[in-house]
Amino acid sequence: MESSEPAETGERQPRRRLRLLIADDDRTFAEFLAELCLSAGHEVVAIESNGGLAVLNKFLTYRPDVVLLDIIMPKFNGFTIAHHLRSRDEQVKIIMMSGLVQEDYPSAKACKPNFWLQKPITFDTLCSALDSVAD
Repeated sequence: MESSEPAETGERQPRRRLRLLIADDDRTFAEFLAELCLSAGHEVVAIESNGGLAVLNKFLTYRPDVVLLDIIMPKFNGFTIAHHLRSRDEQVKIIMMSGLVQEDYPSAKACKPNFWLQKPITFDTLCSALDSVAD
């Protein structure tokens, strides 16, 4: 899914419209998350489900404001990708997501995410995370 306008129904006005890259190996979940982000008034510049290396390439191509990044992915996990993203852009906003790994896991702390989302993710929690990194 490339850049789209917010959904007509349930549209919400964010603090600031963000350009988002969504990275999750579960394509169905990533597309669902993209729809939530669009409904929250943000732009989804890309969805990546083919693993960490592809996430890096999409980041370099689209230069999003925020990367929503799953931990468990093939070809480099989310922790590794977060470190690579930060080495390329210290100001990048990273929202880590996981249904298995907890926020206090040592590798999670080491990659210094701007926000942590524990799956399952609700619309309100997603909006709070996006608002928190919009400042």
